[in-house]
Amino acid sequence: MAAFFTATVRSQLTGIVLVSEMTWTFSLALPMLLASAGAYAVSALVGNPPIYDTLRERQVARARPERS
Repeated sequence: MAAFFTATVRSQLTGIVLVSEMTWTFSLALPMLLASAGAYAVSALVGNPPIYDTLRERQVARARPERS
């Protein structure tokens, strides 16, 4: 879950903190950190932009009036 969040949002520590708070399990912090680092690296290598950047670009494109 933390790795998926990291790959989608590109925020490693936020994903780990969220999962740790939800599960109240801190013994998996190191494995989550490694999985998140791998997910971040793969996402960066593939070239996928963070989801919030994509959503912002879509919102800006909708707000611009069409030019004729």
